[in-house]
Amino acid sequence: MKRLRQHRRWLTPLLLWLLTLCLWLPGLGNLPLRDWDEGRVANVARSTTGLLPMKWERSYLNKPPGLHWPMGQLIRTTSGEEMVVRLLPALFSSLAIPLIVLLRRSLGGQGRDHSALLSGIVLMTLLPMARHGRLAMLDGTLLSCSLLLWWGWLGCSQSFGRALAAGLACSGILLLKPPALLGFGAIALLAGGIALHPRGRRWLSFILGLLPGMGWHLWHWFVRGDDAFLMWGGQGLARLITVVGDGFGWWTPWVELLEGGWPWLLLLPAGIGWAWSHRREKAARWQLVLLLGTAVMVLPLRTQLPWYSHLLWPPIALMCAEGLHQLLEQGRPRWVSQTWLVMGGVLTIVGCVVMVNQSSTVPGLSLVLAGLGITLGGWTLQAKTRQRRWQGLGILVIGWGFALIALWHSQLWLWELNESWDPRPVAEEINTLPTEAEVFLKGPTRPSLGWYANRELGRFRLNKRPDGEHWVVSNRPIPGCRQHVQTVDGGWQLWQCD
Repeated sequence: MKRLRQHRRWLTPLLLWLLTLCLWLPGLGNLPLRDWDEGRVANVARSTTGLLPMKWERSYLNKPPGLHWPMGQLIRTTSGEEMVVRLLPALFSSLAIPLIVLLRRSLGGQGRDHSALLSGIVLMTLLPMARHGRLAMLDGTLLSCSLLLWWGWLGCSQSFGRALAAGLACSGILLLKPPALLGFGAIALLAGGIALHPRGRRWLSFILGLLPGMGWHLWHWFVRGDDAFLMWGGQGLARLITVVGDGFGWWTPWVELLEGGWPWLLLLPAGIGWAWSHRREKAARWQLVLLLGTAVMVLPLRTQLPWYSHLLWPPIALMCAEGLHQLLEQGRPRWVSQTWLVMGGVLTIVGCVVMVNQSSTVPGLSLVLAGLGITLGGWTLQAKTRQRRWQGLGILVIGWGFALIALWHSQLWLWELNESWDPRPVAEEINTLPTEAEVFLKGPTRPSLGWYANRELGRFRLNKRPDGEHWVVSNRPIPGCRQHVQTVDGGWQLWQCD
C-alpha cells in the first residue's frame, strides 16, 4: 500500500509534464531562429565539439557549455532545422512544470495537493513560460534547475536523493549561468534557514551532485586562465551595475508581467493576501521569500532583456495558484470570474472581426479560442457548487490551451528583437559562394544569418573596405557593388563588390 501511494505521488507531476509537452512542442520549427540569443546559442552549440565552449573556432567566454554541448551533439547527428535546435531547451524548460508541483507539495499546509496541481496548471499555461521555454535559449533550463534546487533543499536533511538533487541542480546552474547560483542559494537559505542543510552522510550526496559544476569551472580556469572569470564578472555580475550589450530599460520586466501574466494575473492580489495572512506557516513563508528574492534578482539589473523576467513566473504561479484555490473552494474573489467573463467576450468579438477581415498578422483563431475558454470558464466559475467551479476551471484551461496551440501555428509567437527580415533567403545565396569568399554585413549584427549561412560574417565599414572581391549584405546600395540577389523583406540583399 505504501509503494502504491508513492507511485501515485509521482503520477500527477508526470501527467502534467506530458500535457505540457503536448501544449508546448507543436509548431516548434515553423519560424526562423530569433536574434539575438537563439542565433548566438545555435552558433556556439554547433562550434562546441568538446567541453570547452567555442564560437567560430574561437574561445567563447560568456557562458559554460551546459546546454550548448548537448545541443551541438544533437545538431551534428541530425540536422540544423529549427525544430532540432529548439528541442532540447524546450524539453528541459518543460521540467519546470512537474518540479513546481513537487515543490509546492513539499511545502505542505492545508490543501497542499490541490495547490500543487493548480501551480502546475498556472505555470504550464502562462504565455511567457511556454513561449520563452520553446526557444533555443538558456533561461528556461535555468528556471528548471532553480526549482530542482529549492525542491531538493527542502528535503536534503532527511533524504539522500533530495540532497543529490540539490547538488545536481547547483551543477546545472554553474554550467548555465554561474552567478545566478548566488541568488538562488541565498533564496533557499533565507526561506528554509540553516536547519534544512544536509546532515551527516547526506553532505556526501550533495557534494557528489555539486562535483560536475565545480569540477568544470576549476578545469576551465586551469585551461584558459583568468579569461575564465569573464562569465562570472564581465558577463555575469556586471549586469547589476552596467548595461551589457543592447539592454532595455528598467520598465522591461514590468511590461513583461503585464503583457504575459493573463489570465491568471488577476489572482495575484488574493494569493499575496493569503501568503501574508499565513506568513508564519512554512508554505506561505517560502512563497513570499521566493517572490521577493527573485524580484531582487531581476528588477535591479541595469541590463534588462524581455526574458530576464522569466525567473519571476514560478513564484507568481505559486501565488496565483493560492488565489485560484480560494476561488474554487469558496467562490471568492468573485470579481475575478466576472472580469474573466467580460475579458473573454471582448477577445471573442475581436477574434471574430480579425477572422472575417482575414488578417494575416493577428491570430484571430487564437483570440476566439482564448475568448470562448475565458468566457465559458468565467461564467461556470461563478456557480454555487464547488464541483461546478472546478468544471469551469477545466473549460478555461482547455480553451486557453487550444489558443496557445493556435498561436504557435501563426507567424506572431516571436515578435521582438531584430525580426524585421527573414535571414534565410540571403543565407541561401551566401551558401552558393565559395567557402573562401569574404562576406560582410552592413547594419545590425544578425547571429541567425551566420547560422543559416554556416559562416561568420565580418562587419562592413566603408572606410575600411577589404581589398579584392567580396560580398556585402545590406539593405542599401554599396558604392562600387552590384546586386547579387533579388530584394527580400526589408530591402536586404547580397551585393557583389570588386
